[in-house]
Amino acid sequence: MGIRLITDSTADLPASMVEQYNIRVLPLTVRFGDQQYKDKEELGSQEFYEKLSQAEELPTTSQIPPETFIQAFQEEIHKGNQIIGIFISSQASGTFQSANIAKAEFPDATIILIDSMMLCMGMGLLVITVARMLQEGKTIEEILAKVEQLKGKIEHLFCVDTLKYLRKGGRIKASTAILGEVLNIKPILNVEDGITQTIGKVRGSKKIIPYYVNHIKQTIDIENTKFMSVCHAVQPELAEKMIRKIREEINFQGEIIESEVGAVIGTHSGPGVLAVFYVKK
Repeated sequence: MGIRLITDSTADLPASMVEQYNIRVLPLTVRFGDQQYKDKEELGSQEFYEKLSQAEELPTTSQIPPETFIQAFQEEIHKGNQIIGIFISSQASGTFQSANIAKAEFPDATIILIDSMMLCMGMGLLVITVARMLQEGKTIEEILAKVEQLKGKIEHLFCVDTLKYLRKGGRIKASTAILGEVLNIKPILNVEDGITQTIGKVRGSKKIIPYYVNHIKQTIDIENTKFMSVCHAVQPELAEKMIRKIREEINFQGEIIESEVGAVIGTHSGPGVLAVFYVKK
């Protein structure tokens, strides 16, 4: 009997890691007008941002329905597997609720569901940690203890390049967005208790990385950050520059996983996002 790790597409895991650790990724849905796509499976990041730039209205995103979870759980149970599921913050999506509805259909199975209270590769770092522990043969009890230790301790740093998509999605007022664009203000965001919040602002793109470096220096738990992640939305050069700065100025010599911000997060943030994830003090 094995243990199968399941997550959702908002983790924005690199495809190579999904394959390496045999992680089952269930897609959320992205809809442009009357066209519907499965995140990652039918719509990659590059194609998504091309469509987003041409769209008059924001696409909509839908949680994973209970039926999808029921089918996935059924398949894994049929193979004799126990299940650990780690999903997007319940504050941001109904996906975790759908998973719980599906779990009720299998009262005799071992299905452990975890509300990550995180987004993007913040959740991705948790998923990878669990995947590596499974590979090492750790018990479910050891894994759950580690999950509890990390939940709420993974810092999310986001900065959007334009306020247009936050305005379109109703996340900020139109007047705030217009003033911000005129003054070239870039809000710095993080995630606390599963909810996105603004923690700072910079004027101009050139100040984003220095802000990040300073924030990371002050908040990183260097001993417990075994690996971290830098994510971007069609900005690979910016991500590479961020990685260099982490190496040079933070002196972090561990693994840095580079990934792309996918469609579900990208719908609200737009192209040009730079994000960093690590364990904080």
